[in-house]
Amino acid sequence: MPGRMLTVVLAAVAVAVPATAATAAAAPPAPVQVQLGEARCQDMSALVNSMPMLAPAFPDPARTPSVEYRITGSPNAPMTAYAVKINGETKGSGSVGAKGVVISSTSLPNNARSTVEVVSGDQVLATRTYTPAC
Repeated sequence: MPGRMLTVVLAAVAVAVPATAATAAAAPPAPVQVQLGEARCQDMSALVNSMPMLAPAFPDPARTPSVEYRITGSPNAPMTAYAVKINGETKGSGSVGAKGVVISSTSLPNNARSTVEVVSGDQVLATRTYTPAC
């Protein structure tokens, strides 16, 4: 009898696992897809020279790390608000709808570990950690 009970329990587990996997596979796609690029070194000197009020944002304008991000709305996505955060501080925000595309970039601190997050409300859509050295 103990051998028979083990067989029944194992069969029940085998049936439950595929049902859970099928439920996860049938979940609707996320309303937006987010891609975070590689950190790149930029020379922002010309921009800072033409708009001196930007100087505080670029402590060493000749060596400014930045990261490009792309946010793409799925074909039936509702308007989805997002925010781009660097180490928890919001650096940009906006929204994207069905089939919409946002391509932008944000600067990162040089020679420091930084975590970039793209969030929508309380949901983290993408996160990546960088340590750029420009």
